[in-house]
Amino acid sequence: MGAAGLAVAGAGLTACSGSTGSETQEKASNTLVSTDASSTSGGMTAKEYFSKWSFEIPPEPITDIAETIEAEVVVVGAGTAGLVTANSAADAGADTILISASSIPIGRGGSNHAVYSKAKERLNCPKDPAVDYEKEIRVNGSLVDARKWYKYYNNSEEAMNWLIDIMEDAGYETVIEAQMSIIEDGAIYNAVGAHGWVDQDNPVGPMNQPLVVKTLATRLEEKTSHPIYYKNIGRQLVRGDQPNGTEGRVTAIIAEREDGTYAKYVGTKAVVLATGDFSLNRDMMAKYSPDTYHFIDEALFDEKPNYDKEFVFGGLYYGDGQKMGLWVGAAWQRGWTCGYNGGGAKACPPVNNGMLMPAVNVTRDGVRFCNEYTNLGNGPFEKYISTPGHTVYAIWDTGLASKFPLPWLGDAPRWTATSTGEPRLTPEQVIAGWDGFVENGLFHKADTLEDLIKDLGLPDTTLETIKNYNAMCAAGEDTEFHKSPELMIPVEEGPFYGSVDSTNPFLTVLGGLRTNDLMQVCNEDDEPIPGLYNVGSMAGDMFHSGYTAMIPGLTLGSFIAHGYVTGKYIAENE
Repeated sequence: MGAAGLAVAGAGLTACSGSTGSETQEKASNTLVSTDASSTSGGMTAKEYFSKWSFEIPPEPITDIAETIEAEVVVVGAGTAGLVTANSAADAGADTILISASSIPIGRGGSNHAVYSKAKERLNCPKDPAVDYEKEIRVNGSLVDARKWYKYYNNSEEAMNWLIDIMEDAGYETVIEAQMSIIEDGAIYNAVGAHGWVDQDNPVGPMNQPLVVKTLATRLEEKTSHPIYYKNIGRQLVRGDQPNGTEGRVTAIIAEREDGTYAKYVGTKAVVLATGDFSLNRDMMAKYSPDTYHFIDEALFDEKPNYDKEFVFGGLYYGDGQKMGLWVGAAWQRGWTCGYNGGGAKACPPVNNGMLMPAVNVTRDGVRFCNEYTNLGNGPFEKYISTPGHTVYAIWDTGLASKFPLPWLGDAPRWTATSTGEPRLTPEQVIAGWDGFVENGLFHKADTLEDLIKDLGLPDTTLETIKNYNAMCAAGEDTEFHKSPELMIPVEEGPFYGSVDSTNPFLTVLGGLRTNDLMQVCNEDDEPIPGLYNVGSMAGDMFHSGYTAMIPGLTLGSFIAHGYVTGKYIAENE
């Protein structure tokens, strides 16, 4: 069949130029359409058409507008970044509207990092050294925008103190998450400063972000003359007075309301996108995040959109803001977007905020595959690359509860949730916790190593692996993977415990539109698109490849700092 005769039945997706036929691109379902230029969409040539994916081709402009609502600043998205930006702009005197595809303010997790704050000062918790952030830039291969990292470093204290005042005025207590036990000057560091808020009914700070967004949403509606317009899905930006225009200033966004009608929200100063990630857009993941595409359950791509997701694994949003930006001339960030897996690192006893993995970790073949000292940021990728079947087996003994310097034991430095401190667990309590995991089927337990290995379904040769590991512990040197001697705890004191980990709980993908240090969206020539900003997880080149988790709460922390500064900047400079 000739090239001009190639066609697809139905509304096929356009093909990506340079397609390799890889599994990822096959899953993305990109299909060829006719190469006859006269039959391509919008009169484009075949070369132009085939260089684009379907999500890059703008739809017909929406012109049937039922209502127009005007303010100085329009923020799109009621997550942490959007609500902080809107509140900050309103504080600076700008008439501000917030619209959101969700029906409620959306908050996930609860760890909000800051370099320093009045809460850290209360607990004599030190300010983060700048070198930690320079390390992060290097860990990211220097393929991130250092200007945005230091914008965070230089402004997070002011932004966090602003949020602390808001939350404490609303009756919540500010807490700082405990520091994990780490090896001094080791490969993993833990920057202390993940803030959260608690009250009697909500005592777990790291999961209380819904309290933050609800408080900010209530405050915004009290400060402005506008309600938050929920169930408004952003569909197209207006640039140069044209929906999906590519010249001039972005002045408005057109949103689809719950009843199917369209409203135009005009921002005379700026439109700020804070619409979340694109992890449930099959084609965007295939093109922009192929290294994390495989962490998404394929069936999720075809589910009905749900904009009310909070702390869920497996994928979040649909790339609405990213697509709208591309249609008006925005460029994509330069580096890879960043996948963030919130779990599924190497198996460990128990999962204690994911920072130390002290157990012996082996593959299904019963052999070690790495230095077990890692965290939940790096572990999922290490496991995916290094283990057959992407499955890790952990083996440890009862003695670990008293021998290992884990955060629940000993005198390792830490900062507690409140100034009054928290009790440490005894070894007996730690073991009781493991036994609880055994009862609910998460852990395995046996009186002998042989029985444990059999129960885990591992080969008999695993016993030789453990014997070799114990010998290296006795010698004080890991000649295989050179784990630090203080982490070499032998597996010899029964009962013995084990766990199996084949999961990769995917949280989000970070990155998107090219963004300068003022959080302005830019074109291919790095020129800001007038009137268009973006903040939060969709901001480009803040993270790269994989989220390290060595600065716990950096995602939400950067959303707060960047949103706070951006709201003020727009109000005062646009």
